[in-house]
Amino acid sequence: MSEIRLYAGVEDFAADSLWVEATGLMRHPSYASALLVYCEAMTARARKLLPANKLFAQKQRYFVSFLLICLYVQWLESRGAPPSLALLQRSAPGSPRQIADFINGLRDRGLIIATSLETDRRTQILKPSLELLREIAQSPLAALGSSELLAPPLTIRPDDLVMDEDRLARWLALSAERYAVKDDLFGPFPAIVRHSERDAGHLVFCAVIAEALRQRTGSPASGSLTYRGLAERFDVSRQHISNIFGEAAQNGWYRISPGGEVALMPDHTLLQFETWVAGQMVHYRHLALAIRER
Repeated sequence: MSEIRLYAGVEDFAADSLWVEATGLMRHPSYASALLVYCEAMTARARKLLPANKLFAQKQRYFVSFLLICLYVQWLESRGAPPSLALLQRSAPGSPRQIADFINGLRDRGLIIATSLETDRRTQILKPSLELLREIAQSPLAALGSSELLAPPLTIRPDDLVMDEDRLARWLALSAERYAVKDDLFGPFPAIVRHSERDAGHLVFCAVIAEALRQRTGSPASGSLTYRGLAERFDVSRQHISNIFGEAAQNGWYRISPGGEVALMPDHTLLQFETWVAGQMVHYRHLALAIRER
């Protein structure tokens, strides 16, 4: 593990209670194990008919889905306008046509249910399905679950959230609302941001970090980071994996050998990922406590 300190990108927020708690988690003797549990939870997905890695594992589409969940919950709680396509197009990043095409694709797959507003039949409400909620909650749930290696389990646990559509939606909505006010959990982490902008990029990054952690603990290299292996694992092309690795090497984030092993993992890259995951753990633990109290 790297020296116990926060990644430089969040230095301006280091005095905030969230990041003070995050630093405490990073000092825990089992933090490396918890980090590996997070990475394995993200990358150990079973294949589905739904191409979730292409639908959601890219920043813009993920944010649009996250925002729709938030708008829907705000409307349920009488704090916002009906979550229509027009409102989503005004609120979300991306062109109106891109957002409409994406939402239509989700509707075709049954991931969004559109119903007419009772007071205005011309307005269609977009309701996120439980399956959509679970897809968007994958990383938050993995962070919450891995945090249980470092802190006492909360009364609301990941398995409880997965089965409770209402609580899961409200948990995610609270996260989106905080992000809209203060972006210290994503923006300050350039490697996280850039990988998330590519299809399955964050999943690839998690696979790389997992392999680096195994190597640092003396586990034998698995050679699991080959272009072909990752392409098949995450339903993308080998050229796509090559592009991700090429850019990572160019930016000095890490380097993967032709045999699929971590040839270089600088401390600053690992520290960036460590800090980001610790922040996610504390953030989603706070929100689990908040929905419990509601």
